[in-house]
Amino acid sequence: MTADAISLFRSHELLAIGAIAPVAAPLGEPVSQVRSVAMPGVGASRHGVWHCTPGVWRRQVVEAEFCHFLAGEAIFRPDDGEPLHITGGDTVYFPPRTGGTWEILRDSEKIFVVFDEVGAAR
Repeated sequence: MTADAISLFRSHELLAIGAIAPVAAPLGEPVSQVRSVAMPGVGASRHGVWHCTPGVWRRQVVEAEFCHFLAGEAIFRPDDGEPLHITGGDTVYFPPRTGGTWEILRDSEKIFVVFDEVGAAR
């Protein structure tokens, strides 16, 4: 698939092919296991589906992210600001360089678009 092609994906089909692995920056036990499949977009952008098991960890994405939670329950505690309680059906936008901690309370699944707003503004 090329970056300029229309993408049709079914989250359950993509998750079936993705490998599950521990999160990159866990903060204690249990260590969340994440499965993510992303397709390249234009420039630094990518889009796909993500599944994560319960645990606490540091957010690693530095680009802007727009995502829609299909299922689950989580709390995101930004470095600056009030915690966000997120459940299936919620849609969230993270500006570039949003730092913080994820606490996944129940297995969670989201579809996402990660994009470079900083590079696009140049």
